Amino acid sequence: MGPDIFLGGLFFPQPLAFENPPELTITQFAGPDLVPSPACLAVAPTGEVYVGVDMIGSLGKTPGKGRIVKLVDSDNDGKLDKHTNFVDVDNPRGIIVSGTKVFVLHTTFSKETKLATGMDLVVFEDKNGDGIADGPEQPLIQNFSNTKYLQERGTDHATNGIRMGIDGWIYVSVGDFGFYNAVDRSGKKMTMLGGGIVRVRPDGTEMEVFIHGTRNVYDVAIDPFMNVFTRENTNDGGGWNIRFSHYVQSGEYGYPLLFQHFTDEILPALVDVGGGSGTGNLFMDEPNWPAKFNKVPMMADWGRSMLYIHRVTPDGPTFTQKDEEFIKLAQITDLDVDGSGRLYLSAWDGAGYNGSPSKGYVVRAVPTDWKYQAFPNVEKLSEKNWPIC
Repeated sequence: MGPDIFLGGLFFPQPLAFENPPELTITQFAGPDLVPSPACLAVAPTGEVYVGVDMIGSLGKTPGKGRIVKLVDSDNDGKLDKHTNFVDVDNPRGIIVSGTKVFVLHTTFSKETKLATGMDLVVFEDKNGDGIADGPEQPLIQNFSNTKYLQERGTDHATNGIRMGIDGWIYVSVGDFGFYNAVDRSGKKMTMLGGGIVRVRPDGTEMEVFIHGTRNVYDVAIDPFMNVFTRENTNDGGGWNIRFSHYVQSGEYGYPLLFQHFTDEILPALVDVGGGSGTGNLFMDEPNWPAKFNKVPMMADWGRSMLYIHRVTPDGPTFTQKDEEFIKLAQITDLDVDGSGRLYLSAWDGAGYNGSPSKGYVVRAVPTDWKYQAFPNVEKLSEKNWPIC
């Protein structure tokens, strides 16, 4: 979402400025009265939507302006019925919902000086189901960004989106601020100079580097076979361009030292698509979605106000791709889907680099012939009754 590029003419004022593919029905779900400046969101399999409100923005530095809002459509008619302020956190940059647990990546601030002190990956829990976190956060990884740059610039190129793979690891997108002496729950310390992907167990142990050599990756899309894709912003010789990449564990992707003159020492991107600003990503794999929009990485681009589909075709150890415009949404920041196929997307919508209390919204998209099917209680299913995707 950073200010790396500004593509004039692509920002859309309210009323809602999305384009509706004829195969989908897209409706407003929540407006700026509830979810101003939405930087990220996550959806529980059962349909509850958690939105990271960030009125500090990418360049702001004043704490006390962030929260996670829980949105609920109780009767599944597509309209918001109730909401709660789940927890107050500053600069939420990633959310994962898993049962009663909500994992959040956010910036931390000193209560005394009001200055940023770092970023933490934490977990909250709501065991009584009242929509409010039961108690204080439990840290998984601390010191997960560069304090100096957070204080000087803001959370712009810091540590970003989080997503859980089918392998049970949490994958964390690290911007080129990197981090120094991040510590996980086992006491393991690690430093990353520059950007990449880090992964960690949900209990906060076994923190490790997954790939290195990116600039400002904001989020990852992970398919059921653990192929990791991203639409990542760079600046190492060819302008502030977006590259769509397939990440292979232990891979080196070149930023900032190798890309121009040592290309034989890096794993290349699948395509350079030109200017933009990549934000939230999702691998769509839902059986009740049309085949033409299914089993594909969906990649948000804040600078272009567009959700893209990248159609990937296996090619030896990696893929070839073909990208296409999908849904236009004003400064789109993130997207996620629930267990019945409801896709939710968040729009920054001109909230600026310091956030705004009056800009931003969330929309809901479903296939035009979609019908609600309750997500089963998987803990009570026998092996014979597990859904087949």
